[in-house]
Amino acid sequence: MMEDAGLVRIRRELQRLAGGRGWLNGSRLVQRLADGLAISHLEVRHNLRALAQAGIVDHIGPTGDGLGRVSILQRLPEPMTHVPEHERQWRELVSSRNLDPALATALGDAGTTLVDLSRSDMEHLLEGFLRLVADRDRFAGRDPFEISAKYLLGSSKILAKLGKALSAAGISDSSFGTRPRHMLGAGPARSKFTLLVENPECFERLIGLGLADRITVIATYGYGITWSGVGVEGRLDRIKIARVAGTPQPTLAGAVATSTCSFWGDLDLAGLDIFIKLRGLVPHLALSALYGPMLIAARDSATSHPYCILVDKLGQIETISTDGAVTRLAAACRLRAVDQEYVSDQDILSLADQILEQPQDDEDTTTVMKA
Repeated sequence: MMEDAGLVRIRRELQRLAGGRGWLNGSRLVQRLADGLAISHLEVRHNLRALAQAGIVDHIGPTGDGLGRVSILQRLPEPMTHVPEHERQWRELVSSRNLDPALATALGDAGTTLVDLSRSDMEHLLEGFLRLVADRDRFAGRDPFEISAKYLLGSSKILAKLGKALSAAGISDSSFGTRPRHMLGAGPARSKFTLLVENPECFERLIGLGLADRITVIATYGYGITWSGVGVEGRLDRIKIARVAGTPQPTLAGAVATSTCSFWGDLDLAGLDIFIKLRGLVPHLALSALYGPMLIAARDSATSHPYCILVDKLGQIETISTDGAVTRLAAACRLRAVDQEYVSDQDILSLADQILEQPQDDEDTTTVMKA
């Protein structure tokens, strides 16, 4: 049977919808095919009748609608797919080792990332991975970047890209230690207030203004804490404080254990997202009163900016939160943003040790509360 392109498309879509079952529910079949192929119901019905008459499908009524269970009696062969040479060579090497089927499949799937590796590189990579699996009991407490570099072509990055293969080999993240993490911090030994600062430039500014004499100040480097492995795990005790000034607590867990802890970042959607992620690690985290002057600036087009390439803020996504304070700030910076560097020295000195108070509906959003 010589088929036109329309019939072939219908057959391919029928096979896709059926998956491995070989049949479909005839209810709304015309609608599903029309939606999937972006063609009219009339064209779908015409093609289904033609396929039924040719004995390719059954249970198609005279109107072209499906009746009960519609079976695919003749399947088109799956289209040939081109396998890049590097993937072919990798799968060949993996299959030559007679590995456990699940491990072999997971390793084979990693071949898509091996472009630009020579066959010799692949041989060394596979051998290194298998040695790594054999030596798994030696990894407790050791940095996964170190393990990766020692076993996998001298690269600290490869191990993280072999997660499926590691799982298939029975190796989990808990098999390794965590990477050493350090955050810059400053402050007195017995601080009652901790301020987490998004950008390191403002961290340095706070220290220059003498704030570290009375409060603890920590630079979070944007998403740095929440993106780190220990951040994801919530193990803030594993993040060490690199002391820049004063004698702050030695770990981040200790630094945020103060009675009051606040966050100050850019007044933009990404900054609020960082706050939400940090609060997942530090439940008592509040918004800093330093957002007050920024909220005022956001109302003025001369002191705020749109989300665009010029300011490196294109594509920021609006934050979803049930928290009233976050929702209020998100509304204020939905269209225009203000960077934290905008805040004056005078405002920093007077507001850095205060938190933003949730205002009543008829109050100004710059209300602050002394910690």
